[in-house]
Amino acid sequence: MKAFLIVVISLIFSSCSNSENKNRKIDGSFNKEIGDRIKILNKDSVQSDSLKINPNEIDSVVNTLILLSKDIENTSASINKSNSYFDTLASEHSFSPYDFIKLKNGMHVDDIATTLKQNELTFFNKILLKNNKSDLLLHAAQ
Repeated sequence: MKAFLIVVISLIFSSCSNSENKNRKIDGSFNKEIGDRIKILNKDSVQSDSLKINPNEIDSVVNTLILLSKDIENTSASINKSNSYFDTLASEHSFSPYDFIKLKNGMHVDDIATTLKQNELTFFNKILLKNNKSDLLLHAAQ
């Protein structure tokens, strides 16, 4: 009976550690892709005069939103602020607000962070596509 309990407990601990590693791998790939898009968008030749954005500022705001979402007491307020931020970006740049994944109350903190990074990457990809720079987008994915 003791051996059975030890096996069950070790399986629980190993499954918990595997999910953390999975989130780290996902976040690492998002960060790499976002970093590539920021480098591309920081080049003057990529952005047109009508569509100037500061990708470093957007990345900074998203990272701040991620930090705010970790405050358990104010999770609802940070979720509303995050959804509002991406809705504002969508309206400023004539994108559909449905292009971005909406955060919901009750989501795990890691899922919120991953979703915010995914929305940021989606925004940068849409900016590149809007500027007819899809060839740079595909080049960055290699």
